[in-house]
Amino acid sequence: MPPTYTTILFDADDTLLDFHKAERTALRQVLLFFGVIPTDGMMDRYSEINAALWHAFERGEVTKEDIKNERYRRLFAEFGVGQGVDTRAVNDRYLEFLSQGGYLIEGAETLCRSLKAAGFDLYIITNGIPRTQRLRLEHSGLLPLFSDVFVSEAIGAQKPFPAFFDFVLAHIPEQDPRRVLVVGDSLGSDIQGAANAGLDCVWFNPKENKNDRALPVTQEVKTLSALAAWLGVRMKEQ
Repeated sequence: MPPTYTTILFDADDTLLDFHKAERTALRQVLLFFGVIPTDGMMDRYSEINAALWHAFERGEVTKEDIKNERYRRLFAEFGVGQGVDTRAVNDRYLEFLSQGGYLIEGAETLCRSLKAAGFDLYIITNGIPRTQRLRLEHSGLLPLFSDVFVSEAIGAQKPFPAFFDFVLAHIPEQDPRRVLVVGDSLGSDIQGAANAGLDCVWFNPKENKNDRALPVTQEVKTLSALAAWLGVRMKEQ
């Protein structure tokens, strides 16, 4: 049996929200809006560029402004498209489309409602862009289930740095870190962040990736229903 937790800090993207689907949908919409014909290769490459920039952000090597400035500039330069298009305007429009993408990972709503009903205090911890993330959570229907949403931009520090988690722990009712659990899919931000903060963590790993960083993981699960089972909570359809 796991320790007795009162509080769960959930990552948003690819833990509860289906970021891949939201990204793909918004990307297709924004490229067409600016007269660029999307191809699978172009969209795959965008995902690689975007992921690399966000990983650099997690390491403190770039800012969110760098991400906004660079991802479309690099994509358009590589594919020789969008000549004369303001890539910042593309990014702004992309974020508008992305904010509508409240697609859920399978079982996410049932899990959160079940945990809330069982008495857990739930929070979102995210490195995403504040307005976009909040709107996506609203569209998903999950937002009312969470006591608060902690976003790196508002805090002034990002996962996995200890300052982010120090801020979160100072702003939740539970003051015993042994009763706080981090749940996320990213080794680099969620699991590393939990390790830096001395918190237990569940690695949501549906693709069965290797823990190539040899980070301490309290529990690893492939499905959200497995997380509920580990916590001793029965998933109840609403």
